[in-house]
Order: sequence, then C-alpha cells, then structure tokens
Amino acid sequence: MAAIISLSRHRVASIPKICLRGYATVTCCFDEYYFASSHSYTTLVKQETSRTTSFRCHNTSRPKYPTSPSDLRVPGCETRERKNAQKMGDIALPPLSKQPPANHPNADPNPVDESPFPLTAVDKWVLSQTDEEFSYHSWEELRTLIQNNDLSVLKRKPSDLRRYMKWTAETKASYGSMTNYLLAHRLPKAWGAPPFTPVSDIPFADPSDYCVLLNDWPYGFEPGITHIVVWTRTAIATDHDKGDMTPESRKIVGDFVKRYFVDRLGSGGEDKVLYFKNWVALQSVRALEHIHVLVKDVDPAIIEEWTQVHEWHKA
Repeated sequence: MAAIISLSRHRVASIPKICLRGYATVTCCFDEYYFASSHSYTTLVKQETSRTTSFRCHNTSRPKYPTSPSDLRVPGCETRERKNAQKMGDIALPPLSKQPPANHPNADPNPVDESPFPLTAVDKWVLSQTDEEFSYHSWEELRTLIQNNDLSVLKRKPSDLRRYMKWTAETKASYGSMTNYLLAHRLPKAWGAPPFTPVSDIPFADPSDYCVLLNDWPYGFEPGITHIVVWTRTAIATDHDKGDMTPESRKIVGDFVKRYFVDRLGSGGEDKVLYFKNWVALQSVRALEHIHVLVKDVDPAIIEEWTQVHEWHKA
C-alpha cells in the first residue's frame, strides 16, 4: 500500500490513520505544489520529481520533526515506545485509550473545554483513561515527585476526577464559589469571612489560625496513604515566578509538619509523612491558604486526633 506525502514548502499531507505492519512504501514529491489527500482519495495538483522509499512502521529512532521520508511515521501505530510513554509523568505521546462512551460509568460529565477549573496536561491525560488503566501513586513515587517539586504530575483516579469536576460545577452553581462552600461547611466559624485577621502573622504559629481536615477529594494513591489538608488564615509567602513557596516559608511549613505530624508518630515518623503546597497555578481553591500532608500506615485514631474540632475554632 502506498501513501503520497508532500514535503514542499514544509507542508506534509495527511496520511490515513491505518497501522501498517512490516514495511510501508512512501512516494515523496519535491516541488512547488502538493498533493491534496484524504482518507479515501488523493488529488494530484502538480508533480515535478518523485522517488519512492520504504520504512518500518515501528521505527525507534526518529527526530522531533521529519527531515526526510524515512523519518515519517504512520499515525495510529501501536509502538513499544508509545506504551512506555504512558508511564507516570511521561505524557509526550497520547494514551491509546479513548474517551468512554456517554453512558459508560467513567464517562466525563463535563467536557474538557467546559471544566469548572483549569485542567493540567496530566488531568486531560487521565480523563482519556478508565479506572482499570489508571496507575496509582506509590509512596516512593510520591516521595520522588515531592522532592523534585514535580507537583503537576499528581493525579486523581479517572472516575474521581470526573466526579470532582461535576461536584465542583454544582457547588459553584449553588454557592457562587468554592470559597463560599468551604466557609459554610468546612472551615472554622470563628474565622469569619476573608480577609481574615489571624492571631499571628507567622503561619501555623497559633493553633487558632489553622485547622486540619481530611481531603474530601484525594489524589489516586495506593492503599494505606491518607491525604490531609491543613487550612490556614495566615498567608504563606510565595514567589512571583510560579507561586511556589519561598525558602523562608518552606522552612516554616516544614517545621510545623514536623512538630504536628512527625513528632506525634515517634521514632521513624519522618518516613511516614510527606507534605507539599501546590503552586498557585495548580490550586483549584486559590482564595484560601492550605498545604497538603500525606501520611502512610498511620493508626486511624491518630488521624482522628489530628483532625478533631477544637474549642478555639467554634464561633
């Protein structure tokens, strides 16, 4: 089977989305005009010179952009590197799975272009999967991601992400904003409404300025990992580049996590606690300050102790 491709004026005609096994024959035309092709036919406009070459469908060495006919690949081929690219964090190639049908349990209740919050590239990749295809974050993987500050790779299970999108859209429709919902149902009544007036200008210095809650919409973790959110009415300093913590605020947050979580677990506690603060661009609730704390294999009684409602939080 032959496919006709034009390289004149840096234009490449489309190739039917078929998967060729073995060798594919490509005829290339180098002139000032081109061939207009579709899935069913090819129309010749003008041809000066041409030559024919063959290449393997599963070509493992290709430049970023085609520089010769042998560099071109037929779209739709299921290659080994495409499978490898679906490992966590590598989204250079799109996943093979397609969106589930509308009546599927994992169907997207909100199209990507109608999401109630900005979707990252990873979110869009996850939405193309089913729960069975999803790879859960392990503890060691999370440790590496947080150490490298690669927070954009964190992802929810496909069905959870779709439900979160739906819930966010409905909540915004009912309350006007996520901030209004959190103030009404999750944050201490004693805080009142923003802008808050904290007791201390130093984050986490006064217990009445923060509250510890379980995350209602955790990321997709392996069993045994609990996702906690610590909300604070004291601002946490961030840089002006991407909204990440400054070195000073990172130390303040780290000291608090050690004091509140790690020390409570005793010997070996540092191996059971991870924390991070999403960059401003990654936050779905930007109006209220919060950090994320992950704990592994912690007694539920201790988690309940951490997240209890205190008297100083009541109005």
